[in-house]
Order: sequence, then structure tokens, then C-alpha cells
Amino acid sequence: MGILSIILLLWWLTIGKERGYFSKLKTIFDFKPLLLMIFFFAFSYLSLFWTENFENAKIALNYYKYYWIMVPVLFTSLTKKEAIIGLYIFILSIGGYSLFSILIYLNIWHINQNATANPRGILSYSIVTSYMAIGFISSLFISYYNKSTVIKIVFSTTAFLCFVGIFINNGRAGQLSFFITLGILFIVYRKYSFKPNILISIILVFTASFYLLNYFNKIDRFKNGLYELQNLEKNNFNGSWGERAYMWHAGAYIIKENPILGTGVGDNIDEFIDYTKTHPSEATWLRSFHNQHLDTLTRYGIVGYLLFLSSILLLLYYLKNLKLFFGLGIVFFSTTFFSSLADILLLMKPYNNVFMLIFLLLSIIVYKSRNTKATN
Repeated sequence: MGILSIILLLWWLTIGKERGYFSKLKTIFDFKPLLLMIFFFAFSYLSLFWTENFENAKIALNYYKYYWIMVPVLFTSLTKKEAIIGLYIFILSIGGYSLFSILIYLNIWHINQNATANPRGILSYSIVTSYMAIGFISSLFISYYNKSTVIKIVFSTTAFLCFVGIFINNGRAGQLSFFITLGILFIVYRKYSFKPNILISIILVFTASFYLLNYFNKIDRFKNGLYELQNLEKNNFNGSWGERAYMWHAGAYIIKENPILGTGVGDNIDEFIDYTKTHPSEATWLRSFHNQHLDTLTRYGIVGYLLFLSSILLLLYYLKNLKLFFGLGIVFFSTTFFSSLADILLLMKPYNNVFMLIFLLLSIIVYKSRNTKATN
């Protein structure tokens, strides 16, 4: 990512004046969703003024460093058509990764410690499963809205690969976000959802999903998680879901103490460590909230969290008249939102950069659709 960013920046600086990219920089400030997102990142740097642990702050802010190149270079140089192609390529790449994961599951491709029980490839299974959920539903949207037979076949194949990939991997948060996102889409498109062919398709997807969960022995993992939640006091917040529940308790306490501006970008884990001293449990060894929402709220408070969330909601609002891309936006941000309840996805590579890339591509598409003077 570092090498690519340097190449892009040098390319942009070299031809930017000739092609008018520099003059287009002001358009970034005309597009409110992107402006709000920039305000959020600026606020995260501003929070250095009320944080004490600069080492932790440096680590957290390091995940945003390429955004300052991605935003001006991509937003000023890409056309609407190129942004659409970029989205399609991203979805196809998930299909490719799904095939990679399936080959590991079938014991055809061998890599590191991967096995049929956890064929995650080179990424964390929490990221992989979320990718697969995004890839499956997005591929269905692209197949549905595209008239090209070739594209329909390609993305239908991608959807099939991603669908299998969702359930052979171990990301329970990604699997749950998949079902929740389907439910949200059912509500958003409710006037179409009860049409016989669509309703039958939805029923088939849910039936096949639960069948595959059982077939790939993933249901037991959910049962274990529920057992941990039901026995929090008995187990003293032990286990994966128990530890996450402990972080909810700790996070709520820290937010209550610093509700408006948060602890600052570097101090939330220090505050958590202080909390563990008076609230002993099996989970005190943790040094991550395993929850993007808690992490953001504890670092930046309500102000920072609302800046971040409002940028996404406003982008979706702007997309509402672009049927395909509105659907793709809901799929990506909904899956990310709910998967982030169990993992700090935006502080995990490569999801942090992918998130900003998709936000930018959708921003370019809607901005250049709204602006008739822009080159499409």
C-alpha cells in the first residue's frame, strides 16, 4: 500500500496541473459526506491535545495515513465509469478470494496453518467472512441490475463462490451481519420483497444458509457463544463472547466518564487497564475492545462517533436515487457496521484501506451523477 500510494501521488503531481486535477480539489469540500469523513479524521488528530499515550496514538493514527493520499488523488482523477469498474473489480476480487478459501477447505491448496476447519487464507477469518457476505449480496445486485449476459454469468458465479465461502469460514460476526443485512434489505425493498419470485429466492437463501451452517459444523460455535453469554457471572466473562461482553461493560464505563470528546486517540486502552484493576475478570488480559463502535466512542466520544456515522448515512442518502449503488452501499456499510460489533475492522489491515476505497468510489459515483458538468 505504501509503494502504491507513492506511485499514485507522484503520478498525480506530475500530470495533475495539466489535467485539471489540482483545480478539482475544491470539489472535495463541495461533497458533504466526504467532508464529514475528513472532519472525523481531522478530529482524531485533534484529539492528540487531550491524550497522554502518544505511542498508542501513533499506532491508531497509522491506520489512516494513506487516506490523505487516496482522497485527493482518487476523488479528483477518477471518472464515474472508472469508479464503477473499480467497484466491480473489488467484488470480483472477493470471488477470487472465495475460490482460494474453498481450495484450502478442499485440501487442494496448502498455506501456513490453514486447515479445512479454518480455511481463511492470508487474512483474519473475521475479515474474510465479512468480505464473503459483501461479495455474495453485492454480486446478486450487480447480476440483477445488469443487462449483459456475460456480466450476469460472471457475477452469479462470484455469488455462488462467496456464498460457500461465508459458511466454510469461522467469522460468526460476519455470518450474523450477513443475516442482519439481508433483513435490512428486505425492509428497505419491502414493496418488492413480497413478489413471488423474490420472496421464494429469499426463502431459498435462508434455507440454504442454515443448511450450510449445519453442514460445515458452524452452529456449535454459535451455541458456545450463547452459553458464554448466559453464564457470564459463573464463568467470570470467560470465552470469546464472554470477553466481548466484558468489553461492553468497560466501554460503557469509559464512555460515561468521557462522553463528549472521549479519552483521546491514545488513552482508551489505558483507561480500560485502570478499569480492570477494580473489576477483575478472566478478560482483563485483553488490550483491544474487539468492537469498532466502542473503540471509536471511547477514543473520540459522541462528537467523533457522530461525525463518522453521519458521513456514511449522508452518503447513503445521496445514493438513494441510484438503485444499484444504493443497494451496494447498504450491503457494504451494513455488513461493516454489524461485523464491527465484534471486531475493530477499521483498525485491521487491509479492511481499513478497503473501507475508505469503497467510500471514495461510491462518493465519486454519486457526486458525478449529481453534477451534470462533471465528466462521466
